Amino acid sequence: MSDKSCFTIHFDSLASSGLTSSRNFPDPSFFNIADRFFELSTRYGFKYTISIIGRDLENSETARRVKAWSDAGHEIANHSYNHRENLGCLDYNELEMEVMKSHEIIAKVCGKEPKGFVAPAWATSLNLLNILLKNGYSYDTSVFPSYFIWVLLAKVYWSRKTHAEKTALLPRLDWTANLFASRKPYFSNGKSLIKKSPDGLLIIPLPATPILRIPCWHTMSFLLPESLFNSVLNSCLTHKYFYYVLHPADLLDKDDISIKHGHTEYIYRSEITITEKTQKLDASIKKIIDHSSSISTLAQIAEDILSENRNEKNGK
Repeated sequence: MSDKSCFTIHFDSLASSGLTSSRNFPDPSFFNIADRFFELSTRYGFKYTISIIGRDLENSETARRVKAWSDAGHEIANHSYNHRENLGCLDYNELEMEVMKSHEIIAKVCGKEPKGFVAPAWATSLNLLNILLKNGYSYDTSVFPSYFIWVLLAKVYWSRKTHAEKTALLPRLDWTANLFASRKPYFSNGKSLIKKSPDGLLIIPLPATPILRIPCWHTMSFLLPESLFNSVLNSCLTHKYFYYVLHPADLLDKDDISIKHGHTEYIYRSEITITEKTQKLDASIKKIIDHSSSISTLAQIAEDILSENRNEKNGK
């Protein structure tokens, strides 16, 4: 059983998928789709950690919505400004702009600075770690400790085969982390993605099984046979700290997307009915709650780990 678990949404909006503009469109990700997520959190009594793309907050309606989530106690984390899927490969200055421009607009909208970060497509790098260290971030969840990332990238590449941006997420600087990074939380001093340090930036890797390193997030419930997915989830719920990654597409209904936006093949699982999606997510939420001592935000999990580390260093 997990001591603490978290439900976290990587808020990949329709705008981030190239379907519309952030500034002049009431993106249903933040309205109809988000309402379905919050109906579940209200029913089960937990708060999300929601990683927001800074550019989306340039829309005033979206900004008001996200502020209301923050005011209600949900954690707002940073998911970069433009959702560049090759984020880790950007040069230092451009990468810092992606982190800090989003940081500043989230802080302005919510009245508090984000303390957590996750890179689009989990595309991390040493430059990213050092930028987060420099700017006082508490934790990062960009490490994907599984070879399965290659399968994921191949699938996305195939779905985009007729579009110019199909190769956008292929350049990466974190291949060794996919194979060798710890599956448990660890600290990095910014000199290595995989070597542990006594302190530094807290890395909380995506949950994965111990032997085959099968990653566990909600998308896998659509990709794996039900029995195998349940086995993966049960295995990962033995972690002391566990978090479950969701995306707006997990509760997107095909009627949420106007055909005028085009490129809906980018939105994986848009063909699955909202009834089936809701039932699938509800089942996962129930299992995670039943196998966790408590449900919290990632910021609360990070504070627990940081406190444990301080006590160990002080000999307590």
